[in-house]
Amino acid sequence: MADLGVWTVDGDAPQSVPRSAQVELEDHLEGWIAAEPTLLSGDLEIVGRQVKLDSGKLDLLAIDWQDRWVVIELKRARLYRDAITQALDYAASIAQMGSEDLEALLRPGLAALGDADELARAVRQQLDGEEGSREVAVLLAGVGVDAGLERIVAHLGGYGVPISIVTFEAFEVHDGPRLLIREVTEEQTERRPRRPTRSVDEIRELADAVGAASEFDRFLAMAEAADLVVRSFSYAVSVVPRQSRNRRLIYARPRNGGIYIAVHPEVFAEFFPPLTESGITEAFGPPGVSGHFTGPSLDARLDQIEAFLKTLPSQDADDSE
Repeated sequence: MADLGVWTVDGDAPQSVPRSAQVELEDHLEGWIAAEPTLLSGDLEIVGRQVKLDSGKLDLLAIDWQDRWVVIELKRARLYRDAITQALDYAASIAQMGSEDLEALLRPGLAALGDADELARAVRQQLDGEEGSREVAVLLAGVGVDAGLERIVAHLGGYGVPISIVTFEAFEVHDGPRLLIREVTEEQTERRPRRPTRSVDEIRELADAVGAASEFDRFLAMAEAADLVVRSFSYAVSVVPRQSRNRRLIYARPRNGGIYIAVHPEVFAEFFPPLTESGITEAFGPPGVSGHFTGPSLDARLDQIEAFLKTLPSQDADDSE
């Protein structure tokens, strides 16, 4: 991990913030991620924790925005080369497991992760969409990373193996909260075909099937009015800036009588200065920047998004991919 430093600025001179006790971070990392998966990545839905496989216990299993299963391996110390061996073993087990067996394996633990019925439907929808092909990505997380592991991950990426690394450091503000600093090494995989992507119109049909067509239409119209781009995937759409079609500003997936919506403050802040990530997060307030919304709560979230999009500064004229 990079040699990070944190200072507070309140007065004539910056004050250094000391690192927090590493053991406290390590002991809580899995629970924090299970409760708030955006610590690792946006649009991760955790569907398994301490999943018992033939090769051992998988820390966390998730579904991501690309409709992939994500094997999440956490280390309560620095990430070394053995972490990738273990994670790939778990990924192979998930990839080769029968759909009914995987569903049965995950079902008992769903209640501890959230709304068991909603998560069960998400798992079932994921399995139904596989069409004979299951893609499993790997995400490694810890409190530092060895250079040897980084070389292996980069090498495997050349063969299309989707692996990401997330590392953390914690800092302790005097008489204040702890600060958790995250560094993400994105996948470095060559592009390869994924499962067929639906068009926006086809995803609208999915919204119609769950009774949220008018709300979905409103969402699309809001994005168009803000001069943003809508990209479609297998079950969802992402609203992206014109400057970069691979950075998600908002993710929307029709499901279970409504729409799951995730807003990405860090991407808005990147492409729409002087907006800040903390200011955007605060603007959306409870229940946070992501969630599954139905009925009046969906209307209220769309009202929030519409009001927010109307405040966006003009985008750069560059329209590169």
